Amino acid sequence: MSKKFTLLLAISFVFVGALYSQSAYLGYGLGVQFNVGDLGSTITKDGLDNAIGDQKIIIPENTIDVWSKSGFAKAKISGAMHGGILNVFYERESTSTFWRVGLEYTKKILGGKTSASILGIYQNVSQNWDFVSYYIPFIYGIKAGVGEASSVYGGIGINYHRGGWSLSGTVDGATPCFVGLQFGTYLLCGFGPWGDAELRTAVAFARQQNLPTSSILNTVDQSKFYRGAIFGEKVVFDVNGVGYNLVIGFENRLQNKSKFYIEIEYFVGGGMDNAPVQAIGTISQLASTGNLSYPVNLSGIRWKLGLKQPL
Repeated sequence: MSKKFTLLLAISFVFVGALYSQSAYLGYGLGVQFNVGDLGSTITKDGLDNAIGDQKIIIPENTIDVWSKSGFAKAKISGAMHGGILNVFYERESTSTFWRVGLEYTKKILGGKTSASILGIYQNVSQNWDFVSYYIPFIYGIKAGVGEASSVYGGIGINYHRGGWSLSGTVDGATPCFVGLQFGTYLLCGFGPWGDAELRTAVAFARQQNLPTSSILNTVDQSKFYRGAIFGEKVVFDVNGVGYNLVIGFENRLQNKSKFYIEIEYFVGGGMDNAPVQAIGTISQLASTGNLSYPVNLSGIRWKLGLKQPL
């Protein structure tokens, strides 16, 4: 018993000494993740087909850009979503290793907003995307000194994550249409086959009478513009789970013993979610059951910088 007690006491002293020799830091900082949700292609060039597959229920920005070049429509495009990151963590380090546990919050700060209007009067597209995620990482890694005050480090870990993206707004572009010129008149997405015919007639009449273009919509039956359109939709996808992460970074000790750090992290997380839809146009064009299932990708490369303060 005495030998076991002595061995246990020795192990305890070694363990306590190891903890005492470690340095503890409170870290915090800012960061950015580009193309959050991995939705850049969907927003800018792919869109989303309706259930029939011959029209877009999400209008891509390259199509909207074509509309704006016609001079008949006004458009605002902002590209893929980019997220801003707030992070805080607790870190302990020894001579050559470290471990960390933290919390990160990511929110869309740029991009993800698309709109188009006919003659600046009738807004037929208003697509507003958003992204939010929470992320709790645990990382273990190694450090190597560079000079007297700097270190480079790298680590691997696991994480718990939760988050997703949402899309809200109006899309009057799911009905049959063409983009461009035909027989000298404009055919625009969002106007059904009867609405297209009336629009062509109205355009021709306005040109003959030298009327301002703003008067065109007053001469047609606008109720025919709404066939198959989506108004006031909001769909939200949210997932949670466990993933993994890799990090590499550089830190430099300041005169007050704090450390400035800059790091790059590759984070993996996501899943499949099912969400209800509320707009009649979405149900008729895409989701006959009233629900949609869609993969949610939270993964990406995160660029971060900040400070580590000794505790």
